[in-house]
Amino acid sequence: MLSWPQFAQIIRGSVIAGLIGIIASPGAIAQANRIVSLNLCTDQLVMLLADRANIASISALAEDPAISAYPEMAAGLHLNYGLAEEVLALEPDIVVTSSFGLGATTFLLRALGHEVIEVGFAGSLGDIRRNIETVADAVGLPTVGAMMAAQFSRGLALATVDAGEQRPFAALYWANGFTSGAGTLPNGVLEAAGFRTVATELGINGVQELPLELLITAEPDILVVSEIRQTSALANEVFSHPALERAFASKPTAFIPNSLWNCGTPAVLDAFAQLAQVRNRWVEDQSGVK
Repeated sequence: MLSWPQFAQIIRGSVIAGLIGIIASPGAIAQANRIVSLNLCTDQLVMLLADRANIASISALAEDPAISAYPEMAAGLHLNYGLAEEVLALEPDIVVTSSFGLGATTFLLRALGHEVIEVGFAGSLGDIRRNIETVADAVGLPTVGAMMAAQFSRGLALATVDAGEQRPFAALYWANGFTSGAGTLPNGVLEAAGFRTVATELGINGVQELPLELLITAEPDILVVSEIRQTSALANEVFSHPALERAFASKPTAFIPNSLWNCGTPAVLDAFAQLAQVRNRWVEDQSGVK
């Protein structure tokens, strides 16, 4: 099976090859020759969509495998730290960033005449397709974006579990005892992958603290955590609490890397694949199939 970086390279090549020899009309969108991304989430979409030679810079977070789904694609690219003076020195054709954070940098760049495209936060699966197409349009490759969005939609349709299927009760549980509820991508992925979620049933919206007592009394079938729980940090001490360990001693724990769903990218399909294995094992255990 092709990885998304490999797939992106193929469709980008096929679309660009198809345009060779075509005389652009006066209103045609031109490819951006110097693209700068200032945000981890836009970094990943830019790397998937744009020709590598046209990427002038991405944020330094893009090469961190703990939070970036495609760190290998960041290797060798110029990295920035979101400072306006860094961007100005790169003389970009287009700057792509998120609609949250770095407000001062965005304001200054626009004031100096630079085109800045702000991409919305992906709080749902539908937002991923929208953001793919937004970034593709920004870098001048709308056809590439449309093809990638369509392929993602097909993958999502195959991964989504029908409402009538058995749905284990799962709890998303992060460092410092937080959870992701309605309006967040992890909760949306979990529900589409065939789970009921503690956050939804408790009416939790966004990212909020989930008290340990409430988590335990909810009696979820499965605990879903990030690989970050393996690191030594005060924020992760909640995972070694005796009450939590007793409550889930005989229940499965699913480890889903942050990098797969902290941004709205096609990497969420990998989260679906991992969750499908967890759900299938749970269904087999319920039916007594070994």
